[in-house]
Amino acid sequence: MKSWKIIVLSILLAITTGCAINNRTFGTRNMAFDDGQKLIAAGQFEAGLEKLDQARREEPENRDIQSVVLRLREEVSGKLLFEAENLRYSGQLDRATQSFQRILNLFPFNERAKEGLESIALDRQHIAKVDTARELLRNGEAAKAETLVRAVLQENPQQSHARQLISEINLNLARPEVTHLALESAFKKTVTMEFKDTDLKSVFELMSRTAGINFVFDKDIRQDTKISIFVKNNTIEDILKLILTTNQMAFKVLNNNSLLIYPNTPAKQKDYQELVVRSFQIAHTDVKQMVAMVRGIVKAKDIYVNEQLNLFIMRDTLEAIRLTERLISLNDYAEPEVMLEVTILDVTRTNNFLLGPNFPQSLQYSWSGAASLTPAGALISQFGFEGLKSFGMANQAKIDFLQNFSAGDILANPRIRVNNKEKAKIHVGTKQPFFSANVQAGVAAALVTSTPTFIDLGVKLDVEPRIGLNDDITLKVTLEVSSLITTISGPGGATAPVVGTRNAETLLTLKDGETQVIAGLIDNRESKEIKGLAGLLNIPGLDRLTSNQDIRRVKNEVVLLITPRIVRNIPRPTNLESEYHFGTASEAGKLPVKIDKTKAQSLAITPGGTGQGSARGGANPFAAPVDEDVPNPFAKAAAAAASSTPSLTLQAPTNVGLDKEFSVNVRLVGAKATTNTELQLSYDSGSFELLDGGAKSGSRSIRLGKDQIAGLATQLRFKVIATAAGTGEVSIQSANGEDIELGDVVDVTLPPPATINFK
Repeated sequence: MKSWKIIVLSILLAITTGCAINNRTFGTRNMAFDDGQKLIAAGQFEAGLEKLDQARREEPENRDIQSVVLRLREEVSGKLLFEAENLRYSGQLDRATQSFQRILNLFPFNERAKEGLESIALDRQHIAKVDTARELLRNGEAAKAETLVRAVLQENPQQSHARQLISEINLNLARPEVTHLALESAFKKTVTMEFKDTDLKSVFELMSRTAGINFVFDKDIRQDTKISIFVKNNTIEDILKLILTTNQMAFKVLNNNSLLIYPNTPAKQKDYQELVVRSFQIAHTDVKQMVAMVRGIVKAKDIYVNEQLNLFIMRDTLEAIRLTERLISLNDYAEPEVMLEVTILDVTRTNNFLLGPNFPQSLQYSWSGAASLTPAGALISQFGFEGLKSFGMANQAKIDFLQNFSAGDILANPRIRVNNKEKAKIHVGTKQPFFSANVQAGVAAALVTSTPTFIDLGVKLDVEPRIGLNDDITLKVTLEVSSLITTISGPGGATAPVVGTRNAETLLTLKDGETQVIAGLIDNRESKEIKGLAGLLNIPGLDRLTSNQDIRRVKNEVVLLITPRIVRNIPRPTNLESEYHFGTASEAGKLPVKIDKTKAQSLAITPGGTGQGSARGGANPFAAPVDEDVPNPFAKAAAAAASSTPSLTLQAPTNVGLDKEFSVNVRLVGAKATTNTELQLSYDSGSFELLDGGAKSGSRSIRLGKDQIAGLATQLRFKVIATAAGTGEVSIQSANGEDIELGDVVDVTLPPPATINFK
């Protein structure tokens, strides 16, 4: 007896071992393979990939292991690259270098990792150059600092350190567009000039003697032209530009203290203006769109477009080239991109019940003549059923207590990158073929051909993202869940599907990294079939005992989880980047004409002028005295500037037309550089509308100061909204000043209200 038990146990052990060997040989039951997947899921990529390589060496013919290992290697590479690029974009170059090196240790031939290390090396060079430029700016050499930073921006327009420093440099430059035509210190000398109806030749001669500047005139310059100018304590450079602009002349620098003066006409500009040729490589935008913008705004002289290399070559003045550089840096951005992490869960539950007794439900018999009665029929005929040939009934009854339960879960977790305003499509399901029959007529035997048509069934998801500058992502989501219910047969063997669909379409806005759940797409179906003895089904209590019930319940639910993560977005430009000096309508990039702030009476015309003038360094002792009876329009501003109490000025037009726009200027004068002022401006909200996008409440709080965005002065745009002629008022109700360096309260004098007539 014991020997039989030993034999049976041996057979069972052999069968079990054979099954295990079979599963290990033809399945994926590999210990190194399982350990590798667990290690990768835990984030231990190096150890996990080593285990997976071991599994590949152990089972080189196992295709399942080979395909899974390749997929996991690709996923690990993608995750590490995504992390390294994010570290680089955030400025953490040391950690980014370690991440790229880690990728190369795992995948020695990864080209993206090699390019990442090269980009980091270039970023370090750019940062070093920017640091050098920042030191130059700190030492007062703004022009050299700008040249160095522009070289960095030409190689990488998105370099954050360089973009930040160029904004600081623009604040320290005397003019927005800096050229290589740097003037010597002689041009910065402060002089006082008072000329009335004086020959142009005499003015330039006195200017040359006073400042030590050489002037060379073109032959077409009329040196006997009469000019009048009265300026005190301003630089030679500003006065020279003012004289040249008002007399339609231009200059060209010959050396450190010599200028060529020529008429500012198109013909002379062709002879004297220096032109520069520059090629612009467009990285992200279509070169045709960029060239159309440059031609429309800059009015470039000559442009050649190379569509194959996506670049254009421009020939124009250096000022126009500088303006084009800024335009391209503000428009040549990479398209915003978002990573969509989607989880689709399709849950299906089927529960079938077959319960209750199944009694015979029919009685069978056949009728014939009396001659052919069977003994059973003869017996029945005694009861009056003559001619009954046979009588039959099922001889068995059965009780059903069957329950079938099935559960099916489909989990898909795709991750897809998509550009801004582009549609990402995800389909999880099958393509079901259906055949349509085509009958060819006109032949003896009808020729029937079948053509397959494929229909997508399952879960279809379409997502279109729109990325905002504040890192909000607006998603247009379209979800469709379809399943095959049944098929309908047609003529010729053709079939047509009956498809059940559930659709959802929505527009939602999420933050970067926020997860949104879309659920509730539930399909519940229940069918019940009851069979039993007629009459007993309607009796309460007996219906359950004498009936057979076939109940089918099917429940299907789809749950969608979507998480957008911004990979790249457009940087928000600062005010200095989005708004800058352009030039004039006839000449893009032309330097602005200005003079420094002057004292009272600096621009007053000396009475009794006789055509003579003077030009001296500093104050002018030969200036004629000003008649005290003549009212001085600058006396009030001079008195306010000379007083120790700062004051506010309010300037507005006197008359404005209905439905027209106008400007109101508010300025803080006579204050220290460290003084900040907060004022409350009030206006008639029934007559005027403030066009700054804020509340239309009739008042506005404004801050002025050197460290404020508005500075010491601000301009407000209004629009007349009154429907009839009338009068409105704009005033400053209160103002509070503070010395931010000392922390003291400063009294500020309020200006009188401004009355505006609109008609």
